Amino acid sequence: MKKEMSLLLAVGVLVGAREGMCTITVYQGQSLYHYIRVEQSGSVRTLHFRLRGTDYDESMVDIAQPLRLGMRYYRLMFAGFLFVPEPKRVLMVGLGGGTLSRVIAHYFPEAQVDSVELDPEVVKIAKNYFLFRDGGNLKVYIRDGRVHIKSLVRRKAKYDIIMLDAFRGGYIPYHLTTKEFLQECRSILAPGGVVAANLWDTSRLYEYQRRTFASVFESHYAFGGGGNKILVAIPRKVKVSKKELSGRAEVLQKQHKFSFEMSSVVDEYDPGIDYRTRGELLVDGHAPVNILRTQPLR
Repeated sequence: MKKEMSLLLAVGVLVGAREGMCTITVYQGQSLYHYIRVEQSGSVRTLHFRLRGTDYDESMVDIAQPLRLGMRYYRLMFAGFLFVPEPKRVLMVGLGGGTLSRVIAHYFPEAQVDSVELDPEVVKIAKNYFLFRDGGNLKVYIRDGRVHIKSLVRRKAKYDIIMLDAFRGGYIPYHLTTKEFLQECRSILAPGGVVAANLWDTSRLYEYQRRTFASVFESHYAFGGGGNKILVAIPRKVKVSKKELSGRAEVLQKQHKFSFEMSSVVDEYDPGIDYRTRGELLVDGHAPVNILRTQPLR
């Protein structure tokens, strides 16, 4: 195994040298669900999933600065804390390299941070290459996210923030997008809780997802765009101005001293409606995912 890894590193160095880059491949392999590659450039490691010949960036860690959030959407996911500043329990659906779960557990040491990941190989890679360690206030469950949440519904478990980040090579598994699934998420929210979902606003599925969220949650606030758009969905009527969000961001920054400026999240607040509000919803009995994924954007 050590010989194989050394050979793989050497090949990566040669390829990087030829291309004038300092990028090496430190891991690649096929799991039951993904073709996975881990690349390193300097102190930064990136996790890629491949789908139909395209590599998608799934996670990133800076080994030299473990708290640095190198992917923009990581920072945008902190928008959930603008609405729940002192969470006791956080649920993350989708682990990737575990960077987001790990950093949240660091900044909120009083909160229990539970992560659910379908692929056991991804959990191994997170531990071997991305500094992820479960223990203390950080725990990982190897299980399908929908199945796990159904079990939480039966147990009447409650979470203050649910983060949905289960991308699989550029798309979200359809059973984690439907109205029934979101109703299950809503049912395990503690009073005052929110769902923060990582969506992709250039996808044909985006407007279906937004309509489906709107059918389950009374209020929603969006951050980012041009790719990752983070939707904070709230199961009650809430009206908060951008000025109020800025004030909350300032308080959070002073309390936790994040490695990034929380104000930058508020800067990407998007109050507009960027989807058609009338149309079909995604439901368990009818989720046109495969058809829509093959259609180009208009």
